[in-house]
Amino acid sequence: MTLTSTKRVGLALPISSLLLASTMVWPAAAQDQNEFPGRRVGGGTRGGCVINAAAVVALNPDNNLGVTQREEPTLYFAVPATVDPYQVTFYLETEAAEPIYETTLEAGGKAELIGIQIPADTLAVGEYYPWYFSANCDETNPATAIVVNGWLQQTEVDTEVGADADSQLEQVQAYQAAGLWSDAIALTAELLAANPDCEEYQAQWLALLESLELDQAIDETLSVRLPDTQD
Repeated sequence: MTLTSTKRVGLALPISSLLLASTMVWPAAAQDQNEFPGRRVGGGTRGGCVINAAAVVALNPDNNLGVTQREEPTLYFAVPATVDPYQVTFYLETEAAEPIYETTLEAGGKAELIGIQIPADTLAVGEYYPWYFSANCDETNPATAIVVNGWLQQTEVDTEVGADADSQLEQVQAYQAAGLWSDAIALTAELLAANPDCEEYQAQWLALLESLELDQAIDETLSVRLPDTQD
């Protein structure tokens, strides 16, 4: 169930302002090094949080930059099951730290992959956008949230990518080869959601995790919550 979903400039982001103001400083050489500041796996928590921090995982490359050709890209996050439900919040900003999109969902019913879709006309081709995903242990105390963060870039559509693919699995591999990791991750998740018992899709999922070096962080095939199933 979607609790809030907002696209607005000038939004006050409590977690960003209280916790993350110093974590996403743009390093001068980041673009040249192809490494961007971020965290893919949740770290330690304070205040007795019941959420398993290490099970909050952003499906993103190890350089923390996801690249997409999609006009409405979807980012995926693994979240754990808990006895009581909790909220997860996604924030997207410009490189100048201007907030442009926010959405909050309810999680905790089961361990799953949650897809967050960025609305059309939010991204500008070639720009870099920092994002934050938080699992909120205590809604009244943002300092206890488990936070993962990274970057997203939209590129021009290259119709040659996957032009010779004979299957959707080959399309996933074409995305990977082209460095379009966000699209490879999203398509793999969509295939799993459509047919979770397909051994080929499960094998692709495990191979993708290994390529992302997240196979130790996520050790099972999770159910997938697509964006169009969250209302």
